[in-house]
Amino acid sequence: MTQKFVFLHGWGLNQAVWAPTIGALPPQVSGIALNLPGFGGAPWRAELADINASADTLARQIETSNDAPVHLVGWSLGGLLASFIAFRHPQLVASVYTVASSPCFVAKPEQQWPGIDAQVLVQFQQQLARNYQQTVKRFLAVQAMGSPSAKEDIKALQQRILSQPDAAPDALAAGLRWLAEVDLRDQLNQFSTLQIPWYRAYGRLDSLVPIAVAAAIDHSVQPNTLVPAKVFTQSAHTPFLNQPDEFLTWLLNPSSKAKD
Repeated sequence: MTQKFVFLHGWGLNQAVWAPTIGALPPQVSGIALNLPGFGGAPWRAELADINASADTLARQIETSNDAPVHLVGWSLGGLLASFIAFRHPQLVASVYTVASSPCFVAKPEQQWPGIDAQVLVQFQQQLARNYQQTVKRFLAVQAMGSPSAKEDIKALQQRILSQPDAAPDALAAGLRWLAEVDLRDQLNQFSTLQIPWYRAYGRLDSLVPIAVAAAIDHSVQPNTLVPAKVFTQSAHTPFLNQPDEFLTWLLNPSSKAKD
């Protein structure tokens, strides 16, 4: 039986970021990448600023592709949307992979939850209102921080952005708001309840989603319900770029050894 993957990109990017991964899939595995609403030329409407509505829009695309149930792979912000799709449309989802993602991107020091300093996202939101192209460039630089190949990573991501139409400014604003406000920590046990396998991957050098998020999640869910998280030791926020061969191996065998 053919494995079917659907890939979701992160903030500021588009579906083209997944092209090398999809191109490397073996013949018995199919893969498509979707643009998040408002990104890469995908339509945007005001009501899509509600993350539930955006998740439902993506779910309809999966449903009409006649590929369901699919293995849903969400990178960064895409991981949040993948989770929403799984919780709201479980019949469409065979498993969820979250890559360099978090159920709550913002740090909560009082709860010992690791993440992005809330003020950093506020600054991005303020800058976005003035110059969205410069904001996206700055965000790419933050993503690449810590990577052994930071300059190459930024160049590769910029090429992907330029390969498709610009994101709608309102979609960019909504995405930043989701990163700042969405908190799914209390809903993580739904993966187990719905019997949807959840596979997690992190970059050890990631400055946006610190590796400590993996352990924090382990302590947030019912015991013995999670596959151990995968850690890509030479990767920052983009393990599919930094360690593409190891990433593909994990994708096809997500229960493999925990570190590469």
